Amino acid sequence: MLTVRPRGFTLIELMFGIALFALLMVLAMPTFTTLLQNSRLRGATDSILAGLQTARSEALRRNQTVEFMLTSDALDAPGDGSGIAANATGPGWAVRALDAAAVSIAYVEGRSGLEGSGTDDPAAIYATMSATSLPATGTIRFDGLGRTNVGVANAAFDVTPPDPGTCKASGGNMRCLRVVVTASGRVRMCDPSVDPVVNPNDTRAC
Repeated sequence: MLTVRPRGFTLIELMFGIALFALLMVLAMPTFTTLLQNSRLRGATDSILAGLQTARSEALRRNQTVEFMLTSDALDAPGDGSGIAANATGPGWAVRALDAAAVSIAYVEGRSGLEGSGTDDPAAIYATMSATSLPATGTIRFDGLGRTNVGVANAAFDVTPPDPGTCKASGGNMRCLRVVVTASGRVRMCDPSVDPVVNPNDTRAC
């Protein structure tokens, strides 16, 4: 009776398999990195969108002015929020309620850094924010009817990697996003790389 002994891998076969696996990992790494970065950009944009929606809903609930701002201040012990300073780049954001004289009377919610980053150091964050067309106060204020103080020109918050040149709109492969706020209080996310002229029915267009 013929006995067949089990045969394992030879050293050459094992080395070939490892080399093939390493090659596949190298080929897949750029795609994986892009997917991860795009996911982080989407998370940071969702955070800003959530903050603005919170400000609007609080204004409607309280029937008073509620303010959204980007800030670089730490929010560990904000008190009534009166000591928080607004800026145009973040990396955090804060929402606070105001009285009739536009004085902060209640801190509502905030994030010290971009959502999921685990840091409030702008140099260590994978995404950057840049606000354009902000009112003179540097903040978005929602009144008791949910309307804003942005005027005719919509306010916009752009979320990009540290190098904006890697965005699709600039010829790169990163899906950078924008949050737009209108005078009526509408808040929406859009994609600056989608051309509304070429794609007039694409809801992603800004």
